[in-house]
This record gives sequence, structure tokens and C-alpha cells, in this order.
Amino acid sequence: MDLTEHIKAHGLSRAQICEAAGISRGMLSLIERGKRRIGTERALAFANALGLSIDAVRPDLADLFNPPTSEDAA
Repeated sequence: MDLTEHIKAHGLSRAQICEAAGISRGMLSLIERGKRRIGTERALAFANALGLSIDAVRPDLADLFNPPTSEDAA
């Protein structure tokens, strides 16, 4: 996913995203450019600030934040 395009398309404020996720503007820039990934401890807040699911932001953490249900095991 292109985070920069998502931010622009949805008229999101980078300052508000950074505040909600607890990251610096520089870190957001690195994440947007694919140079860094949001850490596990801030991933959910970051996804929420962007209006996205954790799967869209960090698919590798999906099971951590969305553990399997009994229906998934069936």
C-alpha cells in the first residue's frame, strides 16, 4: 500500500497521525518511503490513525492483533 497516496486521498494530517501513533514526523517520512516499519508497540495506533486495518499496515502482525477465533479452528 502506498501510504503517501492514502494520506493525501483521505486528507489526513501528518501531524495528527504522528501524535496519535506516538511517532515523530521524521519516522513517518521513513515509513512512507519504505525505509522503516512501524514498531509492534505502535502499529495498532498507527493503523487506527490512518483508518486502516493492522493487516494493511503490518500484515506480519495480523495474528498478534487479530488472534484466531474458534470459528477459524473449525
